[in-house]
Amino acid sequence: MSIAVVTDSTADIPSDLVEEHGLTIVPAFVRFGDEEFRDNVEIATEDFYSRLARDKDVFPTTSQPSPGDFKSVYDGLLEEHDEIASIHISSLVSGTYASAVAGAAQADPSGERIKHVDSYSASMATGWLAIAARKIINDGGNLTDAVSAAQDMVPRVQFGGTPETLEYLKRGGRLKGAQALMANILNIRPVLAIVDGEVEVLAKPRSHRRAMSKLISALVEDHAPLTNLAVMHTDSSSKGEAEEVLAELGSYVAPGGMTLTATIGPAIGAHLGTGTVGLAVSW
Repeated sequence: MSIAVVTDSTADIPSDLVEEHGLTIVPAFVRFGDEEFRDNVEIATEDFYSRLARDKDVFPTTSQPSPGDFKSVYDGLLEEHDEIASIHISSLVSGTYASAVAGAAQADPSGERIKHVDSYSASMATGWLAIAARKIINDGGNLTDAVSAAQDMVPRVQFGGTPETLEYLKRGGRLKGAQALMANILNIRPVLAIVDGEVEVLAKPRSHRRAMSKLISALVEDHAPLTNLAVMHTDSSSKGEAEEVLAELGSYVAPGGMTLTATIGPAIGAHLGTGTVGLAVSW
């Protein structure tokens, strides 16, 4: 029985892991004004952040793949595979999951060959679920086993970060305007996480150091020992810090767990802006 694993580009899975685990990525869309690009297909991550830093007055927007985009991917995969496990960003912050389900209804009217998992999270927190499903399949599990394993992990994955501003989230409709306004007025460095599928402000310290301390406490120390840890960063300005944080937190990961640094791609980065460091954990 051949089973494919699909996720979307908001999972931010590094390309080497995508290749290693044979995952299929459906790209989201990023827009600058009237220009639209498929995430990491028609615009590279480095180019996206360069443009974001250069055009301070241009706020990018994002949109999910259409049901037709998913149908096309599913149709192609079902020519070579018997079944598909499709795992996606939280349905409470994006329409991607709904598009995937709608696309599957067209590609698989029986509803038996494609099964979905709502991660209720984002970035590599979704990625950890996709990799876990793939490992179950590689170990001989069937589609039900893989989907059940990913669903069981949903309460044990989390993604959070410390953006320099809440303006991008506010303009993207992912956060109430009043919260963003107060954070900017008070010069707050917000600590964000996706909790129960939605973006929440965990803390509002006034320094980046305190913000990182709170993020580490909430996502790492409170859930140690971790099974996987990804320290995420947006543009190159935060890459060095991400590498330093990973070195500091490696001891919180159980033996055999995965640790890595990874770049937050355009579809998520459009809501966080430059200079962001984040954590994506499982436990």
